[in-house]
Amino acid sequence: MNKLSPSLLLLVVGVATSAAAAPIFSDNFNRGTSNTVGNGWSEVESDAADVSLVERGVGDQMMRVRDEVPLAIASQLSGISTMVYTNVTLSYDWEPTNNTESGDFLWVEWRDGTLGASWNAIAHHALVGPAAFSSASTTFAAGGLGDLEFRFRVVVNANNEGANIDNVNMVGNGGDTDQRNGV
Repeated sequence: MNKLSPSLLLLVVGVATSAAAAPIFSDNFNRGTSNTVGNGWSEVESDAADVSLVERGVGDQMMRVRDEVPLAIASQLSGISTMVYTNVTLSYDWEPTNNTESGDFLWVEWRDGTLGASWNAIAHHALVGPAAFSSASTTFAAGGLGDLEFRFRVVVNANNEGANIDNVNMVGNGGDTDQRNGV
């Protein structure tokens, strides 16, 4: 009976693990506070600060999305390619801002930008309770696209309500290089 040497076994496990989740996009928003998010994010807002980078801690920023009319939306519309990926997974940290209540929601959506298609829901989160970050991760059917777009949108009933978002990461099976990396 043949046995694998420990070093060969580690090599096999390491190769299998690294191919499972290749980075496609990431943004930790750590580029200073600003009313403009940058890094390919498009903003729909009624006030210049409705979609912005704000302090989470010393030297650590997050994206804030707030307001009621029009809906505050932060969209990543910069031509993210998932052509060589399957099982695309989006993960992010989120928290409600102060003053949210029942009926306030954060929606996470995607679409094929080449078709100008309708937005598809990935997830939605009720914005209730005390401001505390939660982590979310979901796999969705967006592999094989030349122009993936995704967005964070809040549905709230006051202009001081919304959500904070941080540590956005998209990975997929296949591929071997970052398409875009905002870290």
